[in-house]
Amino acid sequence: MLLGACTSLWAQTGRIQGTITSSDGKPTSQVTISLKGRSAGATSNESGQYAIEKVKAGTYTLRVSFVGLKSQERELEVRENETTQADFTLVETAEQLEEVLVKGTNKFGNKESEYVARLPIKNLENPQVYNVLSKELATEQIAVDYKNLLQNVPGAGVGFGGVNNGVTYLILRGFWVTSQMRNGMASQQSAGIDPINVERVEVLKGPSGTLFGSSLISFGGFSNLVTKKPYADFGGEISYTGGSWSLNRLAADVNTPLNKEKTALFRLNLASHNEKSFQTYGFNRNYTVAPSLSFKVNDRLSLHIDAEFFRTNRTTLPAYAFGKAGFKNIKDTPLGYDQAINSNDPLLKMGTHNVFAKAEYKLSDQWTSATQYAYGNIQYDNVNYMYPATWTSDSTIARSLSAARNSYTRSMQFQQNFTGDFQIGRFKNRMVVGVDAYYTASLTQSYGVITYDVINIRKPIVPISLSRLENMVANANLTNTFAEQYRYSAYVSDVLNLTDRLMAMLSVRVEKFDNKGTSVNGQPAAAAGVYSQTAVSPKFGLVYQPIKEQLSVFANYMNGFQNVAPVTQPDNSILTPLPQYGNQWEVGVKTEALAQKLTATVSYYEIDLKNAIRTDPTRPGFSIQDGQQKSKGVEVDIVANPLPGLNLILGYGHNEYKYIRANASQEGLSNGLPADIANFWASYKFTQGAAKGWGLGIGGNHVSTIYPNNVGGGITIPAYTKFDATLYYDQPQWRLGIKCNNLTDKRYWGLNYDPQNPRQLLVSLSYKL
Repeated sequence: MLLGACTSLWAQTGRIQGTITSSDGKPTSQVTISLKGRSAGATSNESGQYAIEKVKAGTYTLRVSFVGLKSQERELEVRENETTQADFTLVETAEQLEEVLVKGTNKFGNKESEYVARLPIKNLENPQVYNVLSKELATEQIAVDYKNLLQNVPGAGVGFGGVNNGVTYLILRGFWVTSQMRNGMASQQSAGIDPINVERVEVLKGPSGTLFGSSLISFGGFSNLVTKKPYADFGGEISYTGGSWSLNRLAADVNTPLNKEKTALFRLNLASHNEKSFQTYGFNRNYTVAPSLSFKVNDRLSLHIDAEFFRTNRTTLPAYAFGKAGFKNIKDTPLGYDQAINSNDPLLKMGTHNVFAKAEYKLSDQWTSATQYAYGNIQYDNVNYMYPATWTSDSTIARSLSAARNSYTRSMQFQQNFTGDFQIGRFKNRMVVGVDAYYTASLTQSYGVITYDVINIRKPIVPISLSRLENMVANANLTNTFAEQYRYSAYVSDVLNLTDRLMAMLSVRVEKFDNKGTSVNGQPAAAAGVYSQTAVSPKFGLVYQPIKEQLSVFANYMNGFQNVAPVTQPDNSILTPLPQYGNQWEVGVKTEALAQKLTATVSYYEIDLKNAIRTDPTRPGFSIQDGQQKSKGVEVDIVANPLPGLNLILGYGHNEYKYIRANASQEGLSNGLPADIANFWASYKFTQGAAKGWGLGIGGNHVSTIYPNNVGGGITIPAYTKFDATLYYDQPQWRLGIKCNNLTDKRYWGLNYDPQNPRQLLVSLSYKL
């Protein structure tokens, strides 16, 4: 009824759409398209496409403008219930437009997203904090490792290393989260992520269960990888990168239309990456194939399908149990910084493939239907995690490996969204109504923990032999476990313009979780593990713009939830818990000022976690669900273009985390994660004179002490500050870049106690198609 009423209300309107290209046929983004004398308008996307919705029937003058260039105008007629096509070709070439961008725009400051709110709203209209990292930043920083790019997220800790060095771990607002979102949908990415297919990375802060559920995110937020999409002209790039420790990387990005009408578009991204460790043992070999196809059936219906296949063979890194180690700070470890205890054999052989399909249909000038499907699979062909590596004294380590063969985790997600942009009376509404179904299944064929040997680190260390390990596995017992879960959700979110400066976001989600339990060796799942829970997740936000489209003040209440399994008590009774909830209150300021040369967000947040399971202090061995935790802090994100050619990124996060009501060993303490994390990047590109085309950049990261004073029983990881620098020469047909990571050759350890790379040199050469 609502769709019908709103469609009828606006039946006297039409639509304007088109594509903006440079004089040499390249799609042009960041072009402003407006109706002369009216407020309606749009900005072209990466494919050069734009659309202006719900334009009343009549004759208009359409103006196309690009910062620093002369505007173009064209008169056109808009008819009721029709789409008017208006394509423009700019006088300038793509190279000339790039020079204009370098001279006068904030090239890292574009934060517009269709995924963050599942609605086409602007950053200044959104009461949620989020950060965006673009492929242009990845190119400038020669980020051949996806995790290196994430170091630009304000307040985020990045987990380099770990027993599976492919999983992308982040610390956001005091909570751990893994990267499992791709184009706003579920994906399997635990084998690794190659940056070749990254258009941008969006990192949403705070509990986001209302729009994204509970399976793939944390109370601190999550990251969403947005992949590259096809565009209307032939183009692309082929690159080679070489560097320290025998790094050899070949990558290609090729795009082409498949027909004369350019309604069928295809893009293919490929990468092969080989690299050794700076330590005595270790290597990483992987490849990526990522095809993408778009087809515009007609003015109303468009189809998109893409896939990504990733394969890796690499060494596992040790997950230490410090047991009887005498040292309390990882910098005092007697193990040499470059001394490895693992192997040069491929202890991890695994791969992922993700497939995504979307059908978008324009129901009317006000409503659009988006039907999406995502399938993900991670295949563990032969995995031998070095867990645990137990310190049995200050000079000996017991090496054990958790072995599994031919295992998998698979997921399927179906999502249907209806997105509307309509007006009721004097109130403008932008609304999404959606349903979501998510299924995941895991098969693990495990041989348990294999005790390999005990080594003396003061003597030569013999690497782990895969052939010897296989012989040990052959004599171990195999355990098959199978687990599956279902989630069914419905949600609605509305951004209501109370005035042209005051907006309210009202959202709610209802989700049912159905856990089928875990079957062991074909036996029925234990009854205690079979359960269902239903959660309701609300979200509210207010935004006021004292200076319209330049400054906004916002406040939000956001909710996230996690399902909690039943607990079997010592007396065999069952504790049936409720979902665990995290509730955030946040206030802050956003700005996009000085012709968007300054983009900034400053906010303060508090997250209260309730319904945590803890040990009953009055009944040893029993569990109760009344635990509480609090995370609070401040975040600052500044992206600026203060001078022509100069771009700055500054980020800072301070977090205080405390267990309010918890187990006796935790209560009143922090979780030990870093309280202060900062990042910066400054780059300058020369636009004239003899140095034209040259550019340079320098940046750094600071992470404060982890597990200070051995809080929670952890070994302290000292604070560190490191610096990176780059120099490049960019021409229309090619680009040469040189990067030095860890410029000062700082010795530091990551969140998983792994020594991080010393000074590293990279050289990259790209040919532009």
